[in-house]
Amino acid sequence: MNKAKKKETKMIYSGIPDLEHLEEWTALGVPFEYDDFMYPGILEQKEEVDRRVRAYLEAGRDTSRDTLHGPFLDITVHSSDRLIREASDYRLRQVCEIAMRMKVRGMIVHTNFIPNFYEPTYRQGWIDRNEEYFRRFMEDYPDIDIYMENMFDEEPDLLAALAERMQGTRFSVCLDIAHANISKTDVSVWQKLCDPYVSHYHINDNDGRIDAHLPLGSEEGTLDWRQVLPTLKPGVSVLIEVNSLEKYKKSREYLSLLENSSYE
Repeated sequence: MNKAKKKETKMIYSGIPDLEHLEEWTALGVPFEYDDFMYPGILEQKEEVDRRVRAYLEAGRDTSRDTLHGPFLDITVHSSDRLIREASDYRLRQVCEIAMRMKVRGMIVHTNFIPNFYEPTYRQGWIDRNEEYFRRFMEDYPDIDIYMENMFDEEPDLLAALAERMQGTRFSVCLDIAHANISKTDVSVWQKLCDPYVSHYHINDNDGRIDAHLPLGSEEGTLDWRQVLPTLKPGVSVLIEVNSLEKYKKSREYLSLLENSSYE
């Protein structure tokens, strides 16, 4: 049986910390992706935001490799409705200010378009308005990179088209492999079309139907990581997007098994 060559560049897998286990997370020595500040319920409480920012900064880590997950629920900067655009802009700027305070390198945003709405003017409007919005947004935040993540998109065409337009800026793609796995388009096609623009990955497992955020290698998972992992771009940051330290460690154990053997 032919064996694929092992990846020569060892991946660094970031994780999502929580305050309850912050000391354990810090001891791992990996980059963080904070997801506390994507929730409106937290953003509405200034004291709670300040408490979390302070706790993370007091851990004494270098945050320059970290990322921050921006708000995504109901965020629609491409809306034709001015009030919706303004509300979306308010939330993104609110969280980007937090990203600046924490001195992270970038913020994750989402495509957030209607997946099965193929009306041409809507889809073209999504590209045009996002380009206009994020060019202006990044001018206001020159120290923050923007990574746009595929949400529940059925195909990669629109995200790739926007990323192509945005080349030369600090805008790039966060390719969520698990989201691609529940779309109607094969993961390999997502990788092929988005590869030139990818600067960040999200990985976890699922059954191909529900975005369950399972640890990698779960029995219920359908992703073939022996095929997927060798195709990730070397040197690109990778988040293991699971919701507990235990699931992160399980994923790392599984990845170590794969990395210490030849990919079939």
